[in-house]
Amino acid sequence: MDIYAVMNQKGGVGKTANTLNLAAAIAERGERVLAVDFDPQGHLTEALGLNESPDETTLKQKVLGEWSGDLREIVVEYRPNFWVLPTNIDMFLLDRGLYLSQGREFRLARALEELEDLFDVGLLDCPPSLGAASDAALIAARRRAGRAGGAIVPVEAEDSSIRALRLLLRQMGTLTDVMGVEIDVLGLVPSRVDIRGGNIVTSVLEAFRSLGDPPVLAEIRARKEIREAWRAHVSVLEYAPTSDAAAWYRDLAKAVRP
Repeated sequence: MDIYAVMNQKGGVGKTANTLNLAAAIAERGERVLAVDFDPQGHLTEALGLNESPDETTLKQKVLGEWSGDLREIVVEYRPNFWVLPTNIDMFLLDRGLYLSQGREFRLARALEELEDLFDVGLLDCPPSLGAASDAALIAARRRAGRAGGAIVPVEAEDSSIRALRLLLRQMGTLTDVMGVEIDVLGLVPSRVDIRGGNIVTSVLEAFRSLGDPPVLAEIRARKEIREAWRAHVSVLEYAPTSDAAAWYRDLAKAVRP
């Protein structure tokens, strides 16, 4: 399973919408996708209209070694080729538990190993923070022999997103140096882009495009179909398959899985 962390410590940048719709676009191409709701806020689980995992069998418990069962027990088949590992409210306690655990950075990676051969792609919908859980997600998405992976970074077309990106890249650099691993940044996904925002939006977009490394993978503009699909608990590819928004996510899938 190739693992990708959809990550930005800045909230409200479209992490969950990108995770959901990218998963749907990859599944549409015939690959088996597992979307992991690794955010205690549970937006992915809610957006797909799914129940949280049972209180006695959760991903948090598996990561911290509090439950020795099989993760397959709580994986939910959502659509053909599209599975979900839901969150639970106890995920709010994960960061604290990780800080008290040995080898905390690798605990998520080890937990996901038992699903390694069941799926082609794993997408981690990460929390909006730079805490221990985010570190664990990045380690799970590290470069591995024979596997693709890395970080996908949704960003907003506003000045604060540039600073947030710098902080994230610095955090990743520190993590790779300390842990002796390599973590690739696949690229940026400017999201909820509203070109009516004028010069600020266009100048920030140009700043992202001019970086070159990491590249811009796709640009997702603000569209009502994305919001409506969210309310309907489906992907925009299912809700409006011929829309611009669906096409953009198909382009993103091609960029991530060429």
